Amino acid sequence: MEVRLPLLFENLDLCLFRCVPIDTMAKPKVYAFSTAYHPFVGGAEIAIEEVSRRLKDRFDFTIVTARMRRDIPKRELRPEGTVIRLGFGTRFDKWLLPVLVLFRISDFGFRISAKQKNVLLWGMDLSQGSLAALAFKFFHPRTPLVFTLQYGENEERIRRGRGGFIRRALCAILFHADAVTAISSYLLALSGEYRYRGIARLIPNGVDGEKFKIQNSKVRSSRKNQKIVITTSRLVKKNGIDVLIRAMKEVKKSISGAECWILGDGPERGALEKLSLSLGLGESVQLLGSIPHEEVPNYLCKADVFVRPSRSEGMGNSFVESLSCGVPIIGTPVGGIPDIIEDGVTGLFARPEDPGDLAQKILRLLRDRKLQNRIAVRGQDMVRDRFSWDRIADIYSDLFRELLAAKKRILVATGAFPPDIGGPATYTKTLLEHLPRRGIMVRVSSFGDYRRYKKGIRHFLFFLDVVFRGRFADVVFAQDPVSVGLPAFFAAWCIRREFALKVVGDYAWEQGIQRFGVTDLLNSFLGKRYGVRVEILRKIETFVARRARLVIVPSAYLRSVILWWGVRKEKVVVIENAAESSKGISRESARVFLGVEGTLLVSSGRLVPWKGFSLLIDAMSDILRRASGAELVILGSGPLEEILKERAKKNNVSHRVRFLGRVSPEDHALYLAAADVFILNTAYEGFSHTILEALSRGTPVVTTAVGGNPELIRDGENGLLVPYDNRNELVRAVFRVLDDPAFGARLGAEGRKTSMRFTAERMADKTVTLFT
Repeated sequence: MEVRLPLLFENLDLCLFRCVPIDTMAKPKVYAFSTAYHPFVGGAEIAIEEVSRRLKDRFDFTIVTARMRRDIPKRELRPEGTVIRLGFGTRFDKWLLPVLVLFRISDFGFRISAKQKNVLLWGMDLSQGSLAALAFKFFHPRTPLVFTLQYGENEERIRRGRGGFIRRALCAILFHADAVTAISSYLLALSGEYRYRGIARLIPNGVDGEKFKIQNSKVRSSRKNQKIVITTSRLVKKNGIDVLIRAMKEVKKSISGAECWILGDGPERGALEKLSLSLGLGESVQLLGSIPHEEVPNYLCKADVFVRPSRSEGMGNSFVESLSCGVPIIGTPVGGIPDIIEDGVTGLFARPEDPGDLAQKILRLLRDRKLQNRIAVRGQDMVRDRFSWDRIADIYSDLFRELLAAKKRILVATGAFPPDIGGPATYTKTLLEHLPRRGIMVRVSSFGDYRRYKKGIRHFLFFLDVVFRGRFADVVFAQDPVSVGLPAFFAAWCIRREFALKVVGDYAWEQGIQRFGVTDLLNSFLGKRYGVRVEILRKIETFVARRARLVIVPSAYLRSVILWWGVRKEKVVVIENAAESSKGISRESARVFLGVEGTLLVSSGRLVPWKGFSLLIDAMSDILRRASGAELVILGSGPLEEILKERAKKNNVSHRVRFLGRVSPEDHALYLAAADVFILNTAYEGFSHTILEALSRGTPVVTTAVGGNPELIRDGENGLLVPYDNRNELVRAVFRVLDDPAFGARLGAEGRKTSMRFTAERMADKTVTLFT
């Protein structure tokens, strides 16, 4: 007797590991995974349809979704590609999708192996569809996965929804994703909060300008007594339709002919109908149910105002569609809506959960025709510039091609990642922005994610993180030789990956100065022996560096230090850091913004002994004798902060010395731009990113002739060099600039020219040549 397995397991052979040769496929294949698809249509489904229709000549799209109704075909050829619907035709199919996708792959011709490079997975939204993409990614880790975040619920729903399952699902998808796109800056930032460390792009949903355009404007403007407020929203709690209905009660008191059209359906419909009746609104509030998407513009173009008082929102594509039809909009400043509404310019904001405030904003728009027209015109300009599906499809195309064209995969193991500040965070961000466009896929493991744990535990957790993320990489690239480098090296060794290292300083010397009583400068330190703890750190950094296939340093001086460690010279390569873009910040505008009127001196760095802040504070006594209005601003924090503040009090200069602690990169740039002189009295610099940034702002630099500084500063040409901790020479150099503004301007101009040599593109090009 023949025994047949259930249909679910009929194709268990799956052909999962058979590989179709690349040259047999005319175009790269993109498998888009979505919980629902036509005829179930929302923002996510529209995004897949619009993007795939525009890119069908460049990619071969297959949309994998749950069936959910028996009258819907399992397989359908549509203009955008092939739609495969898995399941038994019930609402439960969406929960089976992550499992069904594995057991039914051969039904829709999926042939893939770890070596095939012309296939890409695209998971749409935080849903069962993306979990299906994740399930496939788990068995094929080398296949690129793009995850698009469109989630419209609030953060509490993510944290606690379905017993914490939503949060765990999001973390799992983000961990395995090779790139994340989000439809709003809010959602993109949210992915970072859940420890996504990789390629991230803001790609909003768009609008079809041919479908959603101004119609019947004469009919709208000719109405005097009837005013129509419209919303196109799924009837769920997050969209705040109950707030809109309550607001309409107040609107009707002032404009008796006002009506509210509610397009959409959902679980709240019954409650909303009861609310409308209880408020006595009768026919003034019309719940019109689900309207085919192609018919929505006909309703929008008859309306005077679009309103959605959301409690949470991923982006709100309905806002964009309304603006495209020339309808002014009102929303709440939550989620991704601020990406669309600039209050008073492209729409109006109403306070969340406040029917009274919403009613006032509706009345304001209904009564002010000029404001309506101004918002409509500015909104349409914005839609054309930012929300065209053609533009959005091209952005997706570029991203897909970057991932498919990757020749190498690098895991960057770093001590910090934005929004943290500092050299490693900035450097890692630059690699993420530039290497993928040059054929290198980048993922990131950040030691900073584990700093809240005790020493030892955090190092072990970071080691595990590198092990798991490193499975997707060809190279593990560590950003320091000890706290990051040691666990990263052993992780790379365990998973048999190449190991590369970047060194920007001597960790043993820095810790020796800070914690273990070392007083020698670095050049002397290299040739001496110290206590056990210092020597252990020295052994670790030399052990890690000698075993790296490649060691990158930012200066020739640091190269000499690494060679002193015993690393073979052919392994040590100099690639200078990149200067941050000046972004057009002028000195005058920076000073106005910060409220600076007198002479401003700025210094920046970690408040540690070798940065020489003590002498700089002492020197302020001399500077104030000649420039009584001068002020010193110190940017940065560290273990010496309280000691330095006390020193300023002791020298009677605390009223002219400000300690701002750690500031944002934006504020850091403002202070550098506003400064009359940037001063760095340092005993050691490998290659100072801060000096380079000051040069890029056109700010005159006074610093010490130590370490890698002379590789940046040509004394008297683009800055001034002085001996370390020489008070008289430091003060003399500062007044050379202050007393001769023309000389300071020449230094600033030459400094700007110097910084232009150190571009991110140049750094990325050099890095690529080493890894490919």
